[in-house]
Amino acid sequence: MAYNHWFVSRQKRQLTTILLALVAYTDVCVGKVWNHELQLQFEDTLGQREITEHGSLRSRRSGQGGGGIRTLFKQMKDLGLVFLEDDTRVCRLTLIGEELVKGRITFVEAMRLQLKRYQYPSAAVWSGSGSVNHSFRVHPFQFLFRLLRDPRLQNSITMKEMYGIVIHKAYSDSPETFEEVVSRILLFRQNITDGFVNDTPTKTYSNIANTFFNYISLTQYTDRGREKLSIRQGKEALVDAFIESNPSFIPHPDISENYQRTYGRGNAAMDRRNFNRENTPSQNELNVARIQHEYVLLALKTPITGITPDIVDHICNITGIDERTVERILIQNYSHDNIDDFFIKYKEYAHMGRAGARAFEVATCEVFRKLFHMKAKHVGPIGNTPDVFIESEELGYCGIIDNKAYKNGYSITGNHRRVMEDVYIPTYRNYGQTDAPLAFFTYIADSFGRNINSQINEIVQDTGVAGSAMPVDIFIDMVQNYAEDRSNHLFLRNVFSVNREVCLADINLNEHHNYQYENHEDGFMLAAESEANYGEYGNRTN
Repeated sequence: MAYNHWFVSRQKRQLTTILLALVAYTDVCVGKVWNHELQLQFEDTLGQREITEHGSLRSRRSGQGGGGIRTLFKQMKDLGLVFLEDDTRVCRLTLIGEELVKGRITFVEAMRLQLKRYQYPSAAVWSGSGSVNHSFRVHPFQFLFRLLRDPRLQNSITMKEMYGIVIHKAYSDSPETFEEVVSRILLFRQNITDGFVNDTPTKTYSNIANTFFNYISLTQYTDRGREKLSIRQGKEALVDAFIESNPSFIPHPDISENYQRTYGRGNAAMDRRNFNRENTPSQNELNVARIQHEYVLLALKTPITGITPDIVDHICNITGIDERTVERILIQNYSHDNIDDFFIKYKEYAHMGRAGARAFEVATCEVFRKLFHMKAKHVGPIGNTPDVFIESEELGYCGIIDNKAYKNGYSITGNHRRVMEDVYIPTYRNYGQTDAPLAFFTYIADSFGRNINSQINEIVQDTGVAGSAMPVDIFIDMVQNYAEDRSNHLFLRNVFSVNREVCLADINLNEHHNYQYENHEDGFMLAAESEANYGEYGNRTN
């Protein structure tokens, strides 16, 4: 029976898995018939590349394969990236899927386009398990952005409002339906719950709502607070351009191949490819494809600001293709940079717990080195050290960073406070191998506990060194605006020295205030603060 609400396949892993799986699908499946044998081969590749878990022996014997592969395939289809030929069931990429794996469009750019076109009814939810009632004729992500731009709702939607009202009542793009949904949300905020749909014991509706919140975050136009979604400051005009006054519908969702090729046409007017005329690729074409795939995957791990020697070396080492060929193909194909895809993965690292902790630290080094043009060292593995040490040769100061990949809000516990005050700050000259004064300490995390400001201030009072707590979303905003705003290392020092959790106003140059510092022997001290008492070798004295 079809669902009478919005539905999208729930991805239990990070959303960047979609891109990794698309590259694997290209390597293994494209041009071949989608059958049980190919599905197992695809599943093996996903497991070997650590994209998803390998299917159990029992499921493989019963001819089912792992559940993860079916979810990933359905997600790729749902987003208009792949399709099967109707007559032959041969695996294909849509035009935008091809552009993605070749690195001609970033993952963020592709998702902005596909989410804007995303509609019910669609081929992915037309029939079978997970189908949506055909009476739904709506563009869900455009509808959601319309709600976020409505001042009557304070430009925000909560998780409860999403799962109890929006996914059930937003069945049309019409003004009448929109007004009905807005009215129901406003009543709910007054504790009038008529028509509100409670969640199921297995949290079915809240899981669907959470998936929609995660998907729309791929646009990088939204901020996600505690149980609330809002538009990121400065992105309002881009959201308005995303919303169409009268969005058109792709016809014939019951004809899967035609629908998918239209939905996934990218920036082309129509998909005119004839797969009957395909030729066997040459060795050069195979080399180009391999280099392109590795470039796309690398863009998730490091911000790419140009074709630099480290990018060339990495792809040479992975592919085994000679340096001159790799460099030539990269320069021919990628005149643009790609930092947006990196920040999708960076945000995922921030709430992965132990599994993402080391990658989070290394990625932070990459940001300071490549985008802020500072010296940055991953000093965490040394032991009794923070995670990252940075130094500005431009202004002659340094800073220490502790990354916290916590799934829930981070608070500075007693032991964490102790090591910052008694170990990290006093000994920074040793592990940093520097004579520069220490300007600040900072914690970078997905979110923070309610007492973080007082916890930061206690460390500042005890040590005399300025500090801060930097939420990942604000950090990403700051980095993306850094070059555009012509910021400098003074700006960065000031932001990381606010002695509390950093907020949006702190990274706005028009509102930013310069802080006064006294250059002490052991670091930059806020003029209003007294200098901490450290001994000759950096050990704290009583």
